[in-house]
Amino acid sequence: MKKLLLMSVLASGLLFAEGALKPDQMKTMQTLEAAMATVQKGFLYNNENVVEGGIKELKENLKDVNSFVIENEADKTFNAQAYAATEISAIIKLADEIEKAYKDGKKDEALAAYSKTLSRCVVCHKVIRKW
Repeated sequence: MKKLLLMSVLASGLLFAEGALKPDQMKTMQTLEAAMATVQKGFLYNNENVVEGGIKELKENLKDVNSFVIENEADKTFNAQAYAATEISAIIKLADEIEKAYKDGKKDEALAAYSKTLSRCVVCHKVIRKW
């Protein structure tokens, strides 16, 4: 009985949540999350090819600025698309830093750049998505 009730609450929540986040936004965020996870796995496996693959995937999926922006009716003065474009540029530079540092054998620097990248992702979510 509890499972049935829980499933119905979950299903109704998903139905109403669809308008809050568009499917293309969800797909973009999922691919970016997977790319960051791939980079992390490359660190854990000590595998340069895995790190490079994750960086490549991250850069490719950062191209669509429109999928990052959620309209904020409460604050019309804030240009979310311009902010997202700035963050994308910063994340691409950090991704290049990760890749270069890892190739140069400076794994601590690569990990620090990864941490900065993840922090920028979280801050962007706070600012644009109003977490």
